[in-house]
Amino acid sequence: MDNLIKPLCQNYPKHCVLKQKSPSYVEMFTKSKRDIVLVCNKTKQASIVSDNYTKNNRNESEELELTGSPLKLDLSLHTILDDTMITDEPTLWSKEEGTHTPLNIETAREIANLYNKNRDQVTTEDAIPLWVLTNPIEEGKPLLLTIQSDSTHFARGLVTYEGSMNQDDVDLDLLTEEYAKQEGLSSDMISTIIDCKYLIAGMSYGSHNTDELVNAPHGGITELRCEWSGKSLHTPFISCKVNFEQEVIVGHLASPCNAIWRSVCALHNMNQLLVDMTAAGLSSVNLETASIRHNVPGSKRPNNSKRVNELLNETETYAYTAECPTGGCICVSEDTTTLRQCLNDMNTIGSSNDFTYKLWDILRDCETAEELITLLIQALKFISSGKIRPFIDANNKTYLSKLVLKLSRGHSQASKVLKNLRSSPPQALSLVAQVGTEKTMWEYTRTMSLLEHSFFIAGIWNNDARTHESIEQINQTIQDMTMSGGDFTLNPFESLTSAEHSIRLDCESFYEDDPNELTVDDFASLKKHGLVSEKKDVNEVPLITDEIDISPWKGLLMKFAQVHVCLEHLHRAENCLRVDFASLKPIASRLLEHYVSEKSPIRTVGQLMSDPVQRICMPIANNIVQDHLKKPAFWYRVEMTRKENAGTKGLQRDSKTVFVFSQQPVFPPAVWQNLEPPTEDLAEVTTMGEELKYHITKYVFISNKIVNKLPF
Repeated sequence: MDNLIKPLCQNYPKHCVLKQKSPSYVEMFTKSKRDIVLVCNKTKQASIVSDNYTKNNRNESEELELTGSPLKLDLSLHTILDDTMITDEPTLWSKEEGTHTPLNIETAREIANLYNKNRDQVTTEDAIPLWVLTNPIEEGKPLLLTIQSDSTHFARGLVTYEGSMNQDDVDLDLLTEEYAKQEGLSSDMISTIIDCKYLIAGMSYGSHNTDELVNAPHGGITELRCEWSGKSLHTPFISCKVNFEQEVIVGHLASPCNAIWRSVCALHNMNQLLVDMTAAGLSSVNLETASIRHNVPGSKRPNNSKRVNELLNETETYAYTAECPTGGCICVSEDTTTLRQCLNDMNTIGSSNDFTYKLWDILRDCETAEELITLLIQALKFISSGKIRPFIDANNKTYLSKLVLKLSRGHSQASKVLKNLRSSPPQALSLVAQVGTEKTMWEYTRTMSLLEHSFFIAGIWNNDARTHESIEQINQTIQDMTMSGGDFTLNPFESLTSAEHSIRLDCESFYEDDPNELTVDDFASLKKHGLVSEKKDVNEVPLITDEIDISPWKGLLMKFAQVHVCLEHLHRAENCLRVDFASLKPIASRLLEHYVSEKSPIRTVGQLMSDPVQRICMPIANNIVQDHLKKPAFWYRVEMTRKENAGTKGLQRDSKTVFVFSQQPVFPPAVWQNLEPPTEDLAEVTTMGEELKYHITKYVFISNKIVNKLPF
């Protein structure tokens, strides 16, 4: 391969000769992302920041340099964007491609001929196409020239600009006849495949850093790709194949899914701290700098100390007056009709009235481990005063919930336990993380159960609870059992619908009746940690366990990340496609099969924190999106090829013609601006009156079988 590229670099040092994945404007015509050799010129990326803006921000920049601010707010997509991002209007080319500029057609032909001279050294399997970006100011308005030859084929192609036209004026019958005539065939021997793209909402930002992406104006992009055979640009919305394509930005500041994502990120950081402390000792971690909260420039920084005080004040009244909702869940009720509604409620009021769950919602937002432990001790100290009796849900079996219940009842060793807890950061962190893990597991189950059977979601957290059946098989089994009329329940939260929703500390028999109570005999090793006295008094039981097993948390965090990507996709699909739970259920099943599996592309939480963009493509039922398919598409592509039954008729060669009808330019500005009329006039043409006109570009590809090398 180097032997083919090296002569190009030597003979044309001023031009860029790059082996890379097909740029978007090549992929548009080939439907392939394969490696190619691209030849073009490159210019420096222009900034849209005006001189005035630069002057106004000069002092601010100097101030940032002096103070050493870690927040590079000037990188936000809201403030400084390149030409490809100047508006929210979508483009068919990427940010990097905006730097590509064309060559004149004569130079392009010379480069193609030079590349083709050594084709006899290349097998068909090893051949890499050469594409040259050309200037459409030349005769015929060429946009791309390609050579794809090998030792037995002479293959070449040309992309040209064909003007603009109203969708209804496009005559595919005529275009098919012209192609058939060119190939010496009749029209019935031509295969015509049409595909198109509908931009439903949002836009993709390509390669930007994480801070820019989570602050971007849009949290992703939702598209529909359709394909059908025929000779009309009007989508047959009943019979066409429809693929749902979507890109989400995990952690985007505008996403209501962040109500849970903040918990997952905090748990990820806490788990890493606990692992480090276990491996290298407590001294290996500086609590004052150890991060708990995933800091994102642009996000709010709450006053957590104030929030804890408000929670304690609220709890004093709440414990005696509030009614507990069925199942202890306050973000999902009989009136919940959308994911957005559920997630917004989770953001504003939380998911449960359980005290430790509410405390977790605050502690997860702590900047450092030091702040978290300080606020935890502060809350427990206030509880030990006996002024409040916090509400704990009956299904909350965490050690912190037991500790809260005991302290609020009064315990003579409270001050000693709190002192020793303060001196044992791993103990404090694991107590809090256990609550966060249980709560997050419960929240994902409750939320996703709106769309998928709750027993299946609950089974995700325990591999032993899952079967090798597909989701479709499980759903069918459930349906069969339900239709049989038998008393069949698969709801793991059924127990939450009983009259007993919580444990309140007005029961003197709490310690005697609890078979899981922590006793000195159960945790004798606590003595060495100073958390229990030598005297075995039934009223002086240890308040916390010796240690909490964190080994399952790594696997749980991975599953949290996998399910979270599903939730992000489902929320965006619901919002953009405007569909109900019934329509979302098949989408949910496909997402879970893709992301929550051994072959899942998501392996860690950290992976999503550093690379938040996740894209999915799946078939979707046409009836869900019929209203969208009745509108004009963003672009249409028509590919014409010979049918297999053409046999030896007509010209003996491989060929195809591709027409692209697009609302926006297929090529970057440096190429497109050379077309007549100018870009400004084209924009007016495409939006004149109520008639939407499409730009037309045409790709003609021809490949002949040869034996001898062609003379040059």
